[in-house]
Amino acid sequence: MRKEPMEVAERLIRREYPDCLIAVLGGSAGRGEHNEFSDLDIVVVDDEVTDSYERKTIEAEGWVVELFFLNRSGYREIFDEGVMAANPTLQRILAEGTIIVSTPAGMEVREEARTDLEYGPLPLTSYDLDAGRYMITEHMMDFKGADKSGEVWFAAQKLTTQLSEFLLRANNRWIGEGKALFRMLAAFDAKTADDLEYALEMLYRHDRRKELLELATRLLEPYGGPYLVGYEE
Repeated sequence: MRKEPMEVAERLIRREYPDCLIAVLGGSAGRGEHNEFSDLDIVVVDDEVTDSYERKTIEAEGWVVELFFLNRSGYREIFDEGVMAANPTLQRILAEGTIIVSTPAGMEVREEARTDLEYGPLPLTSYDLDAGRYMITEHMMDFKGADKSGEVWFAAQKLTTQLSEFLLRANNRWIGEGKALFRMLAAFDAKTADDLEYALEMLYRHDRRKELLELATRLLEPYGGPYLVGYEE
């Protein structure tokens, strides 16, 4: 039986990184929503780290632990990369996770992470919107034309990811990876998330493409609809 995440995280940080400025437990374990498949995601700000960003995976007391290291001389550059990609993973962990240990200097970094999240991503330009519509429309065509089941499923995965990211970015929302992307879509528009889940269920259970194609078309309409002919880079 694994021990509680916070117990393990505290022992690990106090033993291995006692002089860090702040360490924060994020992810499902940080939210108290972990299960038997969860790991521990921990961001550590430590000036003894020589590189501006390091990452390593270890095992601690039965847990797989993903450690993300920042230092004060380079964290801003890493934060900015997350902002530019509209996917500030490290800021999310630092700002929203559970503090393991902290110092005043570390709390300043946490506050900056929180400010980034509150400010939001850079807004899309009209060119960005057109490029997004074009890519989604291409994926719709690939999805329509796929013959083999594997091709259909891969095309659907690409289409749903691109469509979800487009909707969030078009509405000045952050994006995420994997299941986090779906959670963010649901937080932004619960009905759209429900409709997407239903469309995927129709595809995977009943081999029906109609629902996903109709949903994609409907969701693109406020931004000008599907777009292929006339697009220029």
